[in-house]
Amino acid sequence: MPRRFHPLALLIGLSLSASLPTGRIHAQVLFRSTAPVAITLTTNLRDIVRERDSTALRWFGAEMAWTDEGADAKPRAMPVELRARGHFRRQARNCSFPPLFLRAGKEAREGTILQGNPRLKVVTPCRPTTAEYQQYILLEYLMYQTYAILHPIHHRARLATITYKDSTDRVKPITVTAFLLETEEEVADQHKLTSLDQTGALFADFDPQALNHIALWEYWIGNTDWSVAALHNIELFRNEAGTYYPVAYDFDWSGAVNARYAFPNPMLGIKTVRQRLHRGPCRSATEWAPTIAYYKEKRAAVDSLWAASVPGLEDKRRDDTKAFLDELWPILDDPKKFDRAVVKACQPQGN
Repeated sequence: MPRRFHPLALLIGLSLSASLPTGRIHAQVLFRSTAPVAITLTTNLRDIVRERDSTALRWFGAEMAWTDEGADAKPRAMPVELRARGHFRRQARNCSFPPLFLRAGKEAREGTILQGNPRLKVVTPCRPTTAEYQQYILLEYLMYQTYAILHPIHHRARLATITYKDSTDRVKPITVTAFLLETEEEVADQHKLTSLDQTGALFADFDPQALNHIALWEYWIGNTDWSVAALHNIELFRNEAGTYYPVAYDFDWSGAVNARYAFPNPMLGIKTVRQRLHRGPCRSATEWAPTIAYYKEKRAAVDSLWAASVPGLEDKRRDDTKAFLDELWPILDDPKKFDRAVVKACQPQGN
């Protein structure tokens, strides 16, 4: 039974901007650089791919090899463990290769690029041999970078070129573009928060501005695949003062990424993920005004991010996604459009 979120335990009363925790100044080693990192993961590749439909997923021993950065760079290797994770992308009927967890012991991590990261998510192409799926990875990575501009509490990500090698030589090596993503435990540690897994939260349980920021984000990127009540693609954090923060993740089902496998729930009444639908709280125009102003303030930083070149990302895909994202600004500038799209299209209690 999932633990029920208890509204009476909430002590939310401060605005998002006034109550955000400061967090640590120095990032962990892996996230101090934004340059793609090249790593090789050697494991029983055939078995880890075959066993991903199981309900009892095993950890597989592996070796991670990379080359240190800097003038004195040298090849390094360390023991790690890998395990399939996720839901849709883990299932063999949907993807030929699953997303992974990567973990390593404290002694093995010491003095390496994994120092400070006991466990990481590896976001890797669903179909490694199909070029289109590599593009999805790069677009989703950019969505995490965009989210970081707008939301101080976020998952840090780093691009990686990963070569998967089979330790039994039964599978040919696979080289892909992927990214490494910190887990909720590391987000909590970074910002001095507590990560919670209670389900059942209603919109009234959250600070209004914190929830508004998340809801507008999901509307903006064309993502209806989220729920604060079920903690579906949403994580829940609490600071020492008792303020609760929702944090969004997993953006491959958004209209911004526009993956060929993504489709909306038929019950929502939309046909494609490129049709935006506000699934957030009911607010008046006055209550939305601070969030609208905040998003407009961040537009220049967002534009700058999307103007930069990302190795491997096709210009046409970047431009298509940017054009989709740019559809938000006329809506924010026009009270009548915003009223139709957001104010009058809302969920009264939760989602």
